[in-house]
Amino acid sequence: MKLIDLTMPVWPGAGYGEILPFTNTPVDFVEYMDYAKNGLRQTRMKLNGETGSPLMVPAQHAPFDMTPIQKTPRFDGTLDEIPLQELVLHDTAVLDITAGEGHEITADEMAAALKVADFRHGDHVLLRTGWGTLARAYEMGIDYLKKSPSVRYEAAALLAEMMEQRDSKMFLTDCALVNPPRVQGYNWYLGDTPMTPLPKPWPSAEARERLMDMGGSYAYAHTSKEPSSYGALIRKTIACGKCLVNCTQITERRVKMIILPLCIKKGGASSCRFVAVEDSVAQS
Repeated sequence: MKLIDLTMPVWPGAGYGEILPFTNTPVDFVEYMDYAKNGLRQTRMKLNGETGSPLMVPAQHAPFDMTPIQKTPRFDGTLDEIPLQELVLHDTAVLDITAGEGHEITADEMAAALKVADFRHGDHVLLRTGWGTLARAYEMGIDYLKKSPSVRYEAAALLAEMMEQRDSKMFLTDCALVNPPRVQGYNWYLGDTPMTPLPKPWPSAEARERLMDMGGSYAYAHTSKEPSSYGALIRKTIACGKCLVNCTQITERRVKMIILPLCIKKGGASSCRFVAVEDSVAQS
């Protein structure tokens, strides 16, 4: 048996905390009391729902807003309600589409990958592009997300339909973003009128203004002219995970996945530990 850790570490200053107006905010570790000065030690760790390798359910902004980010989702549970059998040692098909910097996976590429994948009824799906590596994340900073490969809407819709047909409930990927960057960051860092220099994320004045422009809620907000690839997938799944790393270390076409999000009561998104388990005897 071989265990492969697919988890993006969490560290202050990571690029994934700076790319969007919300929900991404920089990671911060603070020791605000120590024994020498205060006689006790107190620390604070600030994360957000998409820190590291996150797992996100349709009601991504729960418990603060229970509205799913896509209308009429197939599943409506929160993190603490995901059945353990979906999280621990669940059969997972590896869907291979090699993609480099800035590549947008097309519907034809998705169809070709699905045709040769060992994707069985009830499997989770791990879309592996080869992009997710620790070295790349450490070296590129915010560009790790901006230049990530991604999935075009037509390709995501095709996969989502196939997953529903095969009763597949979880989508995972080593892409840093599922939506193409021009969709994810439309008129923030890309688009018709990108903001230069790039503002700080929430709670900056620019991020608050963006939220006001969207009516005060981002549950159904979508500023891009193109539909959301991530939206197509989250609408058909219990949860989606992204920003995985080390997926190229997997040598089998199928693995067992261990998925361990924080058990947040009525939680919508959390940093998560992802571990692939290879067992050639069990998979044959």
